[in-house]
This record gives sequence, structure tokens and C-alpha cells, in this order.
Amino acid sequence: MDIVQYTPNILTPLTQFYNHLTANVPFCYPVNEHEFSSVLPKVNNEVNKSVGRLNSDNVFVAMKNGVVHAFVHFGIAHIGPNNKTKIGVIPFLGYNRGKRSTAQALLEIAETYLRRHHVTKISAFRSGFEYQFYHIEHANLSLALEHVHALLGFNGYKPLQRWVYFGWENYTVKPIPPPIPVKLSVNWSDGQGELPDCTVKVYHENKLIGDCCSLSGGEFSSHPDAQKWLHTVWLEINEEFWGKGIGKYLLHSTLQEMYGVGYRHAQISTSSDNSCAILFYSNCGYRVFDQTFEFEKIITETPVCKVFGTVA
Repeated sequence: MDIVQYTPNILTPLTQFYNHLTANVPFCYPVNEHEFSSVLPKVNNEVNKSVGRLNSDNVFVAMKNGVVHAFVHFGIAHIGPNNKTKIGVIPFLGYNRGKRSTAQALLEIAETYLRRHHVTKISAFRSGFEYQFYHIEHANLSLALEHVHALLGFNGYKPLQRWVYFGWENYTVKPIPPPIPVKLSVNWSDGQGELPDCTVKVYHENKLIGDCCSLSGGEFSSHPDAQKWLHTVWLEINEEFWGKGIGKYLLHSTLQEMYGVGYRHAQISTSSDNSCAILFYSNCGYRVFDQTFEFEKIITETPVCKVFGTVA
């Protein structure tokens, strides 16, 4: 197994590997070479806008006979007030099941590089640095890639933020008006998808009391299968109106409006500690499709685990 630094001449097998690896990850769709190249380091080392404010990033690839078996993407980010805090970021790490020692070698290459840049923390699959076409907004490392989870955990990475992703395929809704009189306003806007984005606002006695904003799945993927999915990114009702059925009415009304222009599937997400939202979504018709995790490792002088040896 050869480990090489990424160059554009291996874009084709690398794209093929990524598509194979994520084939069973919910809300992931195949990408073409142009899309995949947009997240990879540029020749002039300019900042990759599609993976957040990541600097000095590198990609190392494990190949055998022209076939990719694993790769790791890593770099430096400055975060916090005035961007004064420097951390290491691993936007993506993937490997074929059974190639654990190969992935271990790649992870150690990334950590060695980041240690030399004197970072005190490495964040893997951090929100804001994810590939735009990987999963949906805010997605970290999917549970569908549990072998990657295990490798990170074995190397001292701790799971932090967790997001729960709900889906509702072939949804049908019949909005039930709440017991108090409300009015809705519906606003459409063009986005990246084939179908328009939608914002619905709800009023009581001419006062705005809540809103719901939903985007096309095409905002995250150009694949045809993503175009019929809508992704609700914001749903809020003023606290004084909770418990009156207004939130469910607003959400279902939004789904009904978007069904009318061609959407057929709905998706929504929340953090794992938001029990109120999880209870609400699961009782509105959604079901859990996936959970994703961000991982973090505090850097010490000595590695947490030792090298496996020769890469097979």
C-alpha cells in the first residue's frame, strides 16, 4: 500500500472512493469530480471556502494498484474571538473496512503535521468545516461510518456535539388549525435547488409569533435524488404560545405548501440534548435517520497509542 500526497492526477479514483464510502450514509449522494475537487487543497494553497476557513490543508491518500483504500484531509483553523485560537481540523477521514492499519498510518501523518504546527487541540468532523455535499447542514461523522468512529476513539478522540437527523419519506400532512385564530404568510425564494426555498410566518392579532424556514436539498447536493427533499433549517414559536398546536400547524402547513410545488420528502435536525425538539419532531411524523458526532482530541507530548507498524 502506497501513501501519497494528493495531486490532481488521482482525483478520479479518490472521487470514486468517496462515493463508495458514503453510499450508505443517509442524505449523502454521489458527487462528480468537479464537486469533489472544490474541497481539496488548491495548487496555490488558497483557502478552501467550501470547508470553512481552513489554512495549510493537506490530503494524504493510501492507494494500491491505482485503487484508493483510505484518505485523510487535515489543516489549521483559527477560531474564537478575533480568530486568535489555533486548532487542528480533520474535515474528513475515511477508509475501507479491514484497512485499519492503513487508516492508522494516515491519522498519524495528520497528527504529526498538526503537532509540528503547535496546535493544542484537534477537531475531527467539526461543523463549519464539513464538505458542503457531505450529508446535510451541520452534519458531523455519521453513525453509518462506525468503523471511522472506532478508529478515532481508539486514538484518544472524544465525541462531543451530536446531531440527530430526522427524515420523512413520501410525507402526507393535513394541517390542523390551532384553537386560537392565526394567519400565515408564505414567501418563496430561489436557491441552489431545482425547487424554491420557502419561509412561512404565523401571526396572531397581526403580531408575528413564529416562523419556519425550509431549503431545498439541492442547497447541499446537485444530485437529482436530493431535489425532492426539503430541509427545515429554522422553526420557532414565541414561548408564550407554546402548547397550543401552533408549531405543528406551522410546520405541517409549510410541508403542505412545499408539496404543492413538487417536494415529496422532508428532513429536519436538532442537537441530541434538545429533548423538546426531538419529542416534537417524532410526534409530527418524522423518524430518526441518522446521528452524527464531532470528535476532539487534546494534544499531549506523547501519542495516545503506538504505531501498528508496516502498512499492509
